[in-house]
This record gives sequence, C-alpha cells and structure tokens, in this order.
Amino acid sequence: MDIIRQLVCKKNNISYITFDKNFKVREYNHTLKKLINAEGVLEVGSDIRHSMWEIVGLEEQLKNVLQSESDTLNFPMIMKNKEYYDLDIESFFNEKKEKLFIAYLIQKPQESLSYINMIKKINKHTLVYESENKKVKEQHFDLINQRLLSFNVDLNGIITSINPAFSHFFDTQDTQILGKHFSHYFKSRDLDLKSTSIIFNAINTQDEIISFHADIIPVSENGTIYENIIICQDISYLKRIEKELKFAAGHDALTGLANRSKLLKKMDDVIQKAKETKTNFSLCFIDLNKFKPVNDNYGHHAGDMLLKHIAKVLCDFVRKGDMVARIGGDEFIILYDTLTDEEYLSSIKERIQKLPELHPFIYTKEDIIEFGFSLGIASYPDDARTAQELLKVADKKMYLHKRAN
Repeated sequence: MDIIRQLVCKKNNISYITFDKNFKVREYNHTLKKLINAEGVLEVGSDIRHSMWEIVGLEEQLKNVLQSESDTLNFPMIMKNKEYYDLDIESFFNEKKEKLFIAYLIQKPQESLSYINMIKKINKHTLVYESENKKVKEQHFDLINQRLLSFNVDLNGIITSINPAFSHFFDTQDTQILGKHFSHYFKSRDLDLKSTSIIFNAINTQDEIISFHADIIPVSENGTIYENIIICQDISYLKRIEKELKFAAGHDALTGLANRSKLLKKMDDVIQKAKETKTNFSLCFIDLNKFKPVNDNYGHHAGDMLLKHIAKVLCDFVRKGDMVARIGGDEFIILYDTLTDEEYLSSIKERIQKLPELHPFIYTKEDIIEFGFSLGIASYPDDARTAQELLKVADKKMYLHKRAN
C-alpha cells in the first residue's frame, strides 16, 4: 500500500480496504474494523463480501472498473453504526504491479441543518458591513467577490450592482443584468426581502438547479434604508444530503424498497383515500421460505443477493401504482391500491407463488438456489381498519399458509 495513501487516509479519518479480483482482502486500516457488519469476520485473505455486504452483487460492475483506468463506483449514504458514509471503489496498481481494488469509506455529516446554521454564523461574523475600518471592509469585499454571489437591490428589488461571481455564474454581462428585478435570476417562495435570510434557487449555465442561502443586509443613510445587499452561499450539496437522508429514512438499505415506516405512512394515506371514496384495497404479506439454509450453506452475501433478486422480481411484477416494501429480514409486503375482488386476489396469489419458478436465482453457473413464498392477504375494511391491524391479519394468514405447506 502506498505510504502517501495511508497518511492521507489517517489524516482525514478515511477507512479503506483493498481486495483482489477474487474478493480476497489484502489490507485495511484499523478504523474500518469498527464499521464492518456485526456478523462479518474481517481478516487478510477473507472474502470481503462476508464483512461488507455492500459489495454483494457488484461483481460485473467491479470487473468493468478493473479493466478501466478511470471508472469509479460511488455509493452515497451508506449507513454504518448510525453514521452515514460515502463508499467509493476504484482500482489501482500495487508495488508488484497487480491491479487491485480499494474501497474508501468517507464519513458524511449526519444533519444538514447544522451546516445551514454554520453558514449563517459565518456570514454574520465575517461578512459584516458595519465596520468603520476601511481595510476590514476591503477584506470582506474581496472574500465576497471571490467565493460568494453578491448583489445590491433597491427597495423595489431592482438590481443596482453585482460582483464578478454573479456575472460569472449566469455567464451574463453586467449591462444585461443591471436594471432587472432580482426575481429574473432567483426563485423563492418569499421574494419580499423582509427577512434577514432566505433560500433562493437559480439555474446555472449547465441547466442545473443550484440552491443558495442568502443573507439580506439593509443599507441605510441617516437612519433610512435605501437598498439591500444580498450575499448568496451555494448550499446545493446540503440539499442533496437532505434528500439522501430523507430517502434513507424511508427505504431499506439493501434492496432500496420502501421500509416499514414508509409502508405504514402509505397505508394510512390509502386508508384515508378509501374512506373518502368508499373503495377497498388489499395487501399481500410475503415470507421467504427456507431463507436460513441459504445463509448457512452459501454465506450471508448469497442471502443478500437473493433478497435483492426477489425485490427486483416483485417490483417487475406489480402494477405501477402499487408499493413493494421490505419490513423484515425475509418479509415483504405488496400493497395493492384499490384491489379486493376475491377471484382476482386468488389469481394474484397463484401468480406470486409461481414467481420463484419463473425467475430462479442463479447464484453461479453451477448453483441455482431454490426459494419459495408463503403468502397471506388481508383486505380493507373486511379484515381490519387500521394499518397495523391489516399487517397483523396478513401476517397470521401467511403463518397459517406456511404451516399448511
């Protein structure tokens, strides 16, 4: 391992692990051991997929990375020990000229709100216009011109002056900007500028929507405000973090399906809709049969690959408006919006039970792992009238089906 790479990772608290094309661990740093899955055993020579399940199912993609000199696989918002990380995987050559993989785990901030508050403090303490010191004013002005969008508007919102960063962002000459209302460039729910801060959206020259946190600083003379200075800081990265956190909160990390929390919220919405429209709906509780032997005989990485396979099969099977969720280790739910016809439900049940036969899980060329389902269907309002009770009824029916088989 290159000594510079080790030093950089240590200084920036980055966890890393290297492995070969056969997924055998070659080297890792001490911080990684704290982040591996509880059941995993991490040691040199072990299969990385046993300790880092995020690698499972990426065999073909990793082959492409191994054959390329530039491709990198990136997986944002990997959760480890209640913290979020970016996982980056790329290839490199070691001292023996072997081409290997290296996976980096880089910790991300957990709360974007704290960053917005930090930005406010920075702007408040460093971008101050009230200073009587001319040199300090010039330093603040230089900082704004270099890093932040800044512009002045009169009391009607007409732009009277801009800094170079503003014209560079919009790739527009000053003469074309001055005299226009600032809403021509920035969009927001609130455009009256009565607040001390506001969130703007703007479109850059690459047609990307960029979010800004803006400080609004009134400028006065003899006690009368005659214009405002608006200083904008790019917070698009924080918006992405916010979006990723929201997605992570409602989805299963392994399969990407809705989790129990998101399912229950959706069910509450569907129940409310059913009450208002006097319609019915159903859900199907699906339990995977003989899942434990798959983990015992093939390893946890095979079990995870099977769960991902089932998630895709179910998503391809359902209608566009229906939801597939994973609510437990090997438990899935299909929420059928407006569906209770007994004859149709019976046919649905038969079709679901045939899915394992139609879509077998091919683990390797030699191994086809067999799987099957136990099912239980509950309908609103005949079986229950709340989300939790519907799940209990469907779970009970699934258990009876499992015992009968």
